[in-house]
Amino acid sequence: MEVSGDFARLVLEQASSAHPAARMARELGLLGNYGTLGIFFLMSQSGEVFIDEDDGKLRPAHADEHEFAHVQAARRYPELRHLMPDRPLSASTCQLCAGSAEAATGDGRNRFCCPACNTRGWTI
Repeated sequence: MEVSGDFARLVLEQASSAHPAARMARELGLLGNYGTLGIFFLMSQSGEVFIDEDDGKLRPAHADEHEFAHVQAARRYPELRHLMPDRPLSASTCQLCAGSAEAATGDGRNRFCCPACNTRGWTI
């Protein structure tokens, strides 16, 4: 799957982060589209997703990580909205995040990517 004709531009426009994974993404022509403590998601123009677990070594993403990276890219970059999976008619709004794709801690102060729906906002 071709990600977008704008992919090269998005790679170049990546923030000039000092994080080693961001630097590696730029050097390899990959788009860094999500990062958290100890893990960084990188995507190729073909839509392939790679994971850097803060060790500088890339591994192919597992199926759920691949979907997560595509959803995050679709949410972050308007040019990549086509990567958002289509919601099946049988899907239900996620009960944990109420469709927002973000869950909150008990006190509501901290928000994080919803693990129940893999940040889609819906479940099957």
